[in-house]
Amino acid sequence: MTVWYALSAFAMVVVATSLLYFVLVNGMYREDQRDLADNLENAILLLGASRGTELSGPVSVRPAPALRHRTDIYVRVMNGDGRTLMQTPGMADQVRAPTRSELLGIDVRHREVRQILSRTGEPFLTLVAPIPGARVDGPRYIEVAMDRAHDEYLLARYRERLWIVLGSSLVLCSLVGYLIARSGMRPLEGISHKAELIRATTLHERIPADGLPAELRGLAETFNGMLDRLEQSFRHVSQFSDDVAHELRTPINNLRGEIEVALSKARSQEDYREVLGSCFEECTRISRLIRTLLFLARSDTASDALQREALDVGEALATIGAFYEAAASEGGVLLRVASIPHLRAELDRTLFQQAIGNLVSNALAHTPAGGSVELAAAGGEQGIQIAVRDTGCGIAPDHLPHVFERFYRVEQARTGSEENAGLGLAVVKSIVTRHGGEVAIESRVGKGTEVRLTFPQRLIGSAGKPALTIS
Repeated sequence: MTVWYALSAFAMVVVATSLLYFVLVNGMYREDQRDLADNLENAILLLGASRGTELSGPVSVRPAPALRHRTDIYVRVMNGDGRTLMQTPGMADQVRAPTRSELLGIDVRHREVRQILSRTGEPFLTLVAPIPGARVDGPRYIEVAMDRAHDEYLLARYRERLWIVLGSSLVLCSLVGYLIARSGMRPLEGISHKAELIRATTLHERIPADGLPAELRGLAETFNGMLDRLEQSFRHVSQFSDDVAHELRTPINNLRGEIEVALSKARSQEDYREVLGSCFEECTRISRLIRTLLFLARSDTASDALQREALDVGEALATIGAFYEAAASEGGVLLRVASIPHLRAELDRTLFQQAIGNLVSNALAHTPAGGSVELAAAGGEQGIQIAVRDTGCGIAPDHLPHVFERFYRVEQARTGSEENAGLGLAVVKSIVTRHGGEVAIESRVGKGTEVRLTFPQRLIGSAGKPALTIS
């Protein structure tokens, strides 16, 4: 930053000084031209009023009190052949006379200005013009010359000062650039230092955004937002780990207790078979819990692509209803399936069946005998909506926002069994989210619960045909 600021500022100084120098040189040159033209007019007037054959001596330009150097003006009169008729004393030693061809090339309407070097190497500015009025011996010309040595001296001194100014500007620009870069980087160093202190135990720390420049305030707020999300995720992971440990500890303790009881004394073959059967149930529960946790972990990373296919939603719901028909009959619950015929969407069949199965299983577990569970599917502009309704005990409003969280269980009356780990609805939400859909739930205590799944899939088939009902 220091180098770029110094170079850019120094470039601006160079451009500005070069422009000023150009304006000065051009202004001095134009001023000399005007002075030369004025002296030429004066010399023509003097020649017209005088009949002498010799000029009195070198004349000086109009007074310039601020200048110590006196600029000499030389005048020469020539005929058409280039022969000098009269001239200021000393002019022949300084400025050579123009040749006859040069005089003939002068445009009468324009005065020719020349920049030449004298015989001693001094710079001169000359102006040649024809003298008005007819002559018997041909035209005559007048030449006025101005010594520009003092102008060159002033420009040389000005250039020396410019080099001093440019050198000082380079040093000053570098110093100012360093101070500006240092001042601009100080807030970044503060942010960097604060970020270095962030650890797993200090995720609550935040970067103070007050007092930061506007350009860095947005960065600090973005970084703080990232820390908020990290803290929330870390808290969620910690809670998730605690819940996993708790859920695994219960079946493992059950296994250990049953084995200890079985080994405490000699038992009959039937007792051992009963203990082994109980241990097998606990192992099945642990295996099911581990599979569910692995599925949720893969869903979080979303690394596995969905195996989509053109799925007939009505047939899929009918298959699920037939699978749970026996369990519903055993519990005295009426299971109904209602769907539009030929309603198709591109879904992952396995995941779709798992999500609907979890909802049906959950509804059957919390619907008393004499109640009903209904599966319904419909299509619309937003996609396909599937609803699972039951007439069970319902869920209190305070628990509804959390029922899709992992390991969340309302109360023992709602869990229905100690084997429920509180992951069923979390799996449902994960599956629907992976399909790009949404989940909604409505429930009234003592009236029942309805869970709606919306899959944003293109509807294939007619939405106006009568519904197919399977009881």
